[in-house]
Amino acid sequence: MTPRTFRPFARNISVGGSGDFSELIRRCGEKAYNFAFRLSGNEQDARDLVSAAFVRAWEHFGSYDAGKPFESWLYKILHNIYLDEVRLYAHSHTVSLDAPPPREETSWDELLPGQDPAPDSGLLRREEDEMAQKALHSLPPHYRAAVALCDMEGLSYEAISEVMSCPVGTVRSRVHQGRELVRKAFAQLQKTKVRHS
Repeated sequence: MTPRTFRPFARNISVGGSGDFSELIRRCGEKAYNFAFRLSGNEQDARDLVSAAFVRAWEHFGSYDAGKPFESWLYKILHNIYLDEVRLYAHSHTVSLDAPPPREETSWDELLPGQDPAPDSGLLRREEDEMAQKALHSLPPHYRAAVALCDMEGLSYEAISEVMSCPVGTVRSRVHQGRELVRKAFAQLQKTKVRHS
């Protein structure tokens, strides 16, 4: 599970007097896709997030402040779309485990996914990348976004503060705590892998 190349969908879209939107997409498409992949954890959701972010950016391009980096503005849009999707998913997929299972002949233990590790891929680097992505994906969304923007996209704390709409001190805290949580989750994944080897 690694990010793939994002192919921009815009061709020759010109925004009169405001710059070339298609050029902005070409310049930011890869980074936006990588950020979306780090947030969502899979290629299809990442593509959907990026597409939705670019559509929303196009629709609201008139409100873009050209004095600020386009990437930060786009990341903020992408991050907000992701949070909306997380909230919507959580709201529509909440199930009480005290309720009876949907099928009478099965138990909840049989229906819920287990903690089994992914099959051995045979490539150490790929396994480590997958474990790192799993560790990152195990974080709550606000920590995941802060770590991905800082460590993978290379944004400054100030830029992340704009994207996430929170103070710089909060960003620093989220990056620090997020890194610690990733380390712990990665170590746990490695222990699980050793036990199953």
